[in-house]
Amino acid sequence: MKPLEITPLKNKKLTVYIVEKEYNEPFWLIEPPSNGTPSKTLRQLFRPSIAFCKFIEMLSEKIKPDFATDELGMHSSKEFHEKNILTELFHKKEVPFYPVDIDENALGYISADLEGKVQARNQVLEALTELDKEGKEGVDKEYLVAYGQSLQLELEETQREINFSVRENWIIMGILDQAKEVEEKDEVICIHISSPEHAKGVRRLLESLDVQVETLALSKRIISSYKRNSSSAEIEDLLQSMQILAKPVIKRSSDDSPYILFYLDTEKRASSFDICMAYDAGFKAVIPYENVTVEDAKKIVQDAMFSRGPKGIKHTSFFIGGRDAEKAEEILEAIKNTMFPPFETGIIVDPCGAYTTAAAAVAKVEDSVSSRKLGSLGDKTCAVFGTGPVGRIIAVLLSRLGCDVMIVSLNPKRKEGIEYAESVAESIRGMYGANVEGVFAPSQEEKLKVLRRADVIFCAATEGVRVVEKTLLEDLKLLKVIADINAVPPLGVEGIKLEDDMREIASGIFAVGALTIGKLKYQLEKEILNGVRKNGKEIYNYSFAIQLARKLLQKKLSIAKMAVTLEYPSRNVSSKGR
Repeated sequence: MKPLEITPLKNKKLTVYIVEKEYNEPFWLIEPPSNGTPSKTLRQLFRPSIAFCKFIEMLSEKIKPDFATDELGMHSSKEFHEKNILTELFHKKEVPFYPVDIDENALGYISADLEGKVQARNQVLEALTELDKEGKEGVDKEYLVAYGQSLQLELEETQREINFSVRENWIIMGILDQAKEVEEKDEVICIHISSPEHAKGVRRLLESLDVQVETLALSKRIISSYKRNSSSAEIEDLLQSMQILAKPVIKRSSDDSPYILFYLDTEKRASSFDICMAYDAGFKAVIPYENVTVEDAKKIVQDAMFSRGPKGIKHTSFFIGGRDAEKAEEILEAIKNTMFPPFETGIIVDPCGAYTTAAAAVAKVEDSVSSRKLGSLGDKTCAVFGTGPVGRIIAVLLSRLGCDVMIVSLNPKRKEGIEYAESVAESIRGMYGANVEGVFAPSQEEKLKVLRRADVIFCAATEGVRVVEKTLLEDLKLLKVIADINAVPPLGVEGIKLEDDMREIASGIFAVGALTIGKLKYQLEKEILNGVRKNGKEIYNYSFAIQLARKLLQKKLSIAKMAVTLEYPSRNVSSKGR
């Protein structure tokens, strides 16, 4: 049996013109389902039309291919060479024409390997037929049906894998093997006739081997002045009045306009976290810019818009990062003002991950409070320890929920700490329209006062800094929920664990750990990156993020946890017990 080995061409440049057929070449692995076998009459449509043949003839005259290939499908080699209209056409043009498909011996080996499953499936069908004849219903029939369905799905999945992944690799090997046989030429041209369902896969594989590929399809339109009526005797009049208008359509792959993300960071070093996330979300290229200013952003956006055009801009996105949320918002406005129809596309703004982290933290706590029957988060008094980007956006989101919010500055070395905390609150009120109280609490006593006032506490201070000691928690009497954003030891709250999900860490104190929030933040950013790549014009900010985070939490029940296990009843169990 010939092994499946695909090796790139050496010292040759191959160009393949993939021409899509007007139908998908029938193919099955063992035997087709009864409703999937084309009837003898219908099979007449599984052949190249006169317009298709004329187009292939013109294409051959134009590009002068060194050889041509076609899928063998369910035909024998004899049928391919003797009963194929394309064989005659290429022969007249003196173009070698070869079948390329899965090796006959390999196909036989794979088919034989599945015979056991086919026999088991057929035995089930026979048993079901006997039960139907006897008019029997019940447990035996239900279990047989379930087993038969499992076998049939397995067979169909194998059929799909062979028909696509395996066959397409054999097709590629066949094309490359024939190209290697072309002697004394550095540049080789091939016409490959492909089923539409395989054109994309074959193109992708060829391009991965540095083959130049052009995909063509034939667009046909039938024009007739004949007015149809119920009489079939006038078919000749129909044919006499008919014109077939056919023209080639060049099909572009998605790679012709790859998805590009421009990452604009206001800091001196672009975030590797966000860049990796973007690649994992499917972007072909992520272009980082550092120390970006408003003027820089305008220029970058203009260059991207005009270089890619109205169609290419749909595959172009912008991500605004950096630690300074105010600068990020200024750049967002600049980008929005730079764009105009039809040059509009999606923009993510997530400085230092603050928007997605804050949205994940608030959404998770909101869901936890509700699921534990603790009322509504919007009715609570909340304290946010930390005045950085994450803490500020948490405060904004809580305020918009209707919470009474304190944002707490903790640094005992900060001079004029009270004034600083008040200025942070004023900045949030001015920039976001959120009603927030600024509090300075550098000491244990002052922290305790804040903890006693708050129903819900968010620790969003500098990573690796202990904010809440266990002794403070022991002094609290009322029911509290506390969430920690910090995943770097020492954690922000003593006694908390990264994976905590409303675990009681002290009497009446329920904790949500950084990893629990982090998992949601990761999923949230991934969904946003996927969304901006696919959907185009949306602005993905903290308002969008909180809505999406809630939706993700509603879907948090894993389907895998809904597994059902049924055991076939023992023959010793009484019918009443059943």
